[in-house]
Amino acid sequence: MEKLNLKIPVKSFKRFENPYNPKDTPAKYQFFMNTLDVPRELENWLDVNPREQKLNTDVARAILESLNSFDDNFHLLNRGLLIAADEISYDNQSCTINLVLSDIGKHGIVDGGHTFRQILASQNSPKNQALKFVQCEVITNVSHIESLAEARNTSVAVDDKSMEELKGSFDSLKSILDTIIIDDDKFLDRVAFKQNEFWSEKKANVIDVREVIAILNMFNPYLYNPRESSHPIQSYTGKEVSLARFIKLDGNGNKEGNKDFRDMVIKQMAPIIPDIFKLWDKIEREFPEVSRDLKRRYGSKPYSNHNNPNAKKISLFSNYLLEYTIPRGIMYPVVGAFRALIKVDDTTGMLSWGEIDPFSAWDEKKEFIVNTILDSSEKNFSNSPERIGKASILWDSLYYQIMFLAMQKAKN
Repeated sequence: MEKLNLKIPVKSFKRFENPYNPKDTPAKYQFFMNTLDVPRELENWLDVNPREQKLNTDVARAILESLNSFDDNFHLLNRGLLIAADEISYDNQSCTINLVLSDIGKHGIVDGGHTFRQILASQNSPKNQALKFVQCEVITNVSHIESLAEARNTSVAVDDKSMEELKGSFDSLKSILDTIIIDDDKFLDRVAFKQNEFWSEKKANVIDVREVIAILNMFNPYLYNPRESSHPIQSYTGKEVSLARFIKLDGNGNKEGNKDFRDMVIKQMAPIIPDIFKLWDKIEREFPEVSRDLKRRYGSKPYSNHNNPNAKKISLFSNYLLEYTIPRGIMYPVVGAFRALIKVDDTTGMLSWGEIDPFSAWDEKKEFIVNTILDSSEKNFSNSPERIGKASILWDSLYYQIMFLAMQKAKN
């Protein structure tokens, strides 16, 4: 993707300096943009947004209705657009910004993808009733785009998580997590089940329960048949949707979900749940080592954060200090591939690993997996973890490698 250089008229431009060091970066900028001036060129710069934009939802329809109404408060009611950019400058004379995006893996619309697409839909609409402005926020020199994208795309579901904790929706899961210890670390003690749970304790490396559920959803046979290649990409792209799918599990078509049924599913998954998180930890630690053994320079990847002292380099479930970060966009398709090993007992519904355990499977296929990820990252996805995590062709390749390995073991 070529560098994008845009000149856009704006109103109320404001620069916010880094509060720790005014001369340091990243810096933040805010302004209002006429919705008719929102550049269509940004449509090619959505890879840094972890959500797919679905315009048939109630929220998306409400955005379009607001854009096409006579109401002039859109800039106040809508959260607006968050853009990560290479650089931005402002011309006081013309009241225009010069916005530069140069790396599709780091720059683009991080949050507000639905708003952006509905703005484009409204630009040529005869229903567009009045002049509208959208609030825009630009951040430059973001070193860890994945963390920014994840943080800005989780606000809707936080309250849902807290409400489900009050209902006891996570109780059966807690009883299983309570038994899991990885490297003397009981990660349940760091799992946040409600909003701001560890705020007063300032606990490091807090794990959102939605992340735990999103990972488990990949192995849930009621959501994804382990013998079908309908991949759980949604676990990566939407933590709030993953939570909703978990809560709505039901064996009788009840749209609100059924706690008893959900508890039964967790009980059936109990034999493999500890291994899922231990497998995640093993892969997260060993991925760079395998890369090194293959003479591949993982540390040269921008998402490795090799030379970024501010990046969080600690394993998710064991608090192990890492040399490099392994983005979620890599971890989800790799770990998710091992659902191909699952066996479901026809009588009890209990889950097991079948002919080969996931740790042995990783040991046998780790070189292929790492090579596949690094080759695809470089050749097909511009070293963008977001594009890797959403690429069904990559999920396919990893899944079938593990499935074929299971089939070979079954023959032997």
